[in-house]
Amino acid sequence: MPSFDDINLFVQTVRHQGISAAAKANGLQRSKVSRRLQELEKQLGYQLLIRTTRNIELTERGRWLYEQADAPLNKLNEAINLMKTERMTPQGKMRLAIPTALGMTEIFSNVIEDYVNRYPDVRLEVEHQKQAIDLRRSDTDLQILPSYIGTLHDDYVQQHLLYLNFCMVASTSYLSQFGTPKQISDLASHQLLASRYSRSLLPADVEYHLYSDDLQLLIRLAKSGKGVALLPRLLVDKYLQDASLLEILAQQSFTKLKLTLIYPSQPYLPEKTRAMVQILRQSFDKGSA
Repeated sequence: MPSFDDINLFVQTVRHQGISAAAKANGLQRSKVSRRLQELEKQLGYQLLIRTTRNIELTERGRWLYEQADAPLNKLNEAINLMKTERMTPQGKMRLAIPTALGMTEIFSNVIEDYVNRYPDVRLEVEHQKQAIDLRRSDTDLQILPSYIGTLHDDYVQQHLLYLNFCMVASTSYLSQFGTPKQISDLASHQLLASRYSRSLLPADVEYHLYSDDLQLLIRLAKSGKGVALLPRLLVDKYLQDASLLEILAQQSFTKLKLTLIYPSQPYLPEKTRAMVQILRQSFDKGSA
């Protein structure tokens, strides 16, 4: 089967109206171009060019092949050049999948704002995902996963991003009515507001009163005195400061939730992806300091 390179060389020869001109444009020797064109004709079983001393002419089959190949090769070369450009400079579409909890934090909002300001030519898509996704099939550039969710493919790059600290909180009104738990076992007599994140950090036999992955809902319920909740400190710091929530079981050491940055392994990481990885790591390194 004829190679793409030889067909492209044939099209270049027609465009430059001669073998010598095509050889010069492609940095090749004239004899090599001539030999490859002869090989192409041999593989196709048709003469494509009539060679004269000064120029070339197309045979009927040569003209038909040129008409079929010229426009598609233009589009293909444009696509290849675009891919090379996107690899070198941040542009095109960038898709990022994150846990819902992370998307609610100020530090992540700052990451997105910083990225958009620096790279206005990138079309950014941020999706909330609860499970690991097939990054290649879904055309997703990056995913941030909590430690209790495994990746779908072992060849994905996995980089530690952050340990997320959690704290148990409740409102003054709730604690006045139900008392303050002194240890984890006391939670059995309290209304626990839980998410999949906090469930992974608590003993398996601890039951919950309400379960939701909407962490803002859990915060609202905790503030309104509906129960106690184990939540990321990043989300509740401001409520602890204004005393609308109080920290309980402060002496209890909850296992930190590890967040991992996942992206497909590839020889050349696009610059748009590399830039996002760099901003994420810099921002979360500062946030955890």
